[in-house]
Amino acid sequence: MTIELNPERTRRALVVGGGPVGALTALSLEKRGWDVELWEARDDPRGRTIAMTNLRSINMNISSRGLAALASVDPALADLLLSESIPMPSRLIHHLDGHREAQLYDPLRGQCSNSISRSVLNQRLVEALPKSIQCRFNTKLVRVDWANNVAYGRETRPGAALGTEQTSGLAEGSVEVPFDLILGADGSWSAVRGQMMRASRVDFAQSFIAHAYVELHMPPINDDWAMPPNHLHIWPRRRFMLIALPNKDKSFTLTLFAPFEEIAALETRADAEAFFSTEFSDAYKIVGSRMVDDFMSNPRGNLVTISCKPGTYRDRCALLGDAWHSMVPFYGQGLNCGLEDVRVLGSYLDRFGVGPTTTNKQGETDPNLEACLATYASERSADLDAICQLAMDNYTEMRSSVLNPLYHLRRAVDYTLTRLIPSRPAALDGPDPFPTKTVRGWTALYDMVTFRPDIGYAEARRREAWQKHVVHSAAYAGLAAVVGAGLFAARHFQSRR
Repeated sequence: MTIELNPERTRRALVVGGGPVGALTALSLEKRGWDVELWEARDDPRGRTIAMTNLRSINMNISSRGLAALASVDPALADLLLSESIPMPSRLIHHLDGHREAQLYDPLRGQCSNSISRSVLNQRLVEALPKSIQCRFNTKLVRVDWANNVAYGRETRPGAALGTEQTSGLAEGSVEVPFDLILGADGSWSAVRGQMMRASRVDFAQSFIAHAYVELHMPPINDDWAMPPNHLHIWPRRRFMLIALPNKDKSFTLTLFAPFEEIAALETRADAEAFFSTEFSDAYKIVGSRMVDDFMSNPRGNLVTISCKPGTYRDRCALLGDAWHSMVPFYGQGLNCGLEDVRVLGSYLDRFGVGPTTTNKQGETDPNLEACLATYASERSADLDAICQLAMDNYTEMRSSVLNPLYHLRRAVDYTLTRLIPSRPAALDGPDPFPTKTVRGWTALYDMVTFRPDIGYAEARRREAWQKHVVHSAAYAGLAAVVGAGLFAARHFQSRR
């Protein structure tokens, strides 16, 4: 009796979402030998003139984690995007009284964060996709048949806004694609996540903060920068703040973060003019009435944290980026974390030996891939919880703590101890996505989060809690010693009288 085995075939991945995370996911799987298709609800960005402003998108901050993720897929791509960025080795704090103060991110090694336009970043990543990846733009996911691993989509008319029902005339479900694995990289309001939640028990939470953001624009002056370009500019005002990131065309993207009620109170142009000229006088002198024009006409954006557990479904689906873990933008890690998801997922595929081919029939369960995705979701979850909380905490630091002398004292302590007891980074050349499981030595929290892709976010947060405890304990011990010495001196003085 002869047993016939299923023929070997190439695994098929469907990536939903053509933003930076989706594009890198598609490229990563294609380079692993998978057959990849990408769907994106928006227009094809390739070959278009890039607008340097986007009224609903904060400029992107790409740092070591994001660059390491890009390099893990294609080192040349990391170099290209770094060349499209503007290095920012420091914050430049604009105080209310007019003086400015530079705060280096990494005084010891001079490492930088990098400002890049979201539209430039997205266009370059999509342009990097080879022709072997079939890209369907203006295509929205409608439904997933999980039993048979088939995705159904609907084509929208080019230029139609997301959420509209204008179509190209094709019937719903007109796009039908089989898959072995569907990757949801379609943002905070993910259709893939919605379909996954219909099929499985998923813990989902979203939380809006009480603050909105409004984007403004600072054009060049006489074809030159209006402010020093190599900084993240911050105007911290305790309850609210303004930030500015540089663009390659020598403009700045300004973003106002403030409570909704304070923004709503600025009802008239006169109100807005008084607010900007008082609170951000140097920026207002540069931009003038355009700042008020932008404020009055541009939309108010929401800031949301989204959590979804698990981030995978059986052997059929995995979420990445904002579809899994949308966070507030105050640590500049939303993009970096999403790109890092791609690198981390790749390391799990390697660990479990999930290759580009399979003998499974369409819709048949692959136990090895299922175990791979379950482990990826479980082990990655702690890092995602950590960075979402760190991002929220950093808003307080940016708009308020940077004005506190104790904050500067703690920074000085951190970098003194970092110089005396350094923590050495580990190379990312093995199967473990985070080879530094336990940080040794002393490293400032910002360094661990931004410049150390060998450290998971959860370990960075744990180590910072320990370092904070050490600093506070030393401070209390020092205070107690001073008080004790004072009491002893007072008693000694009294006894000699």
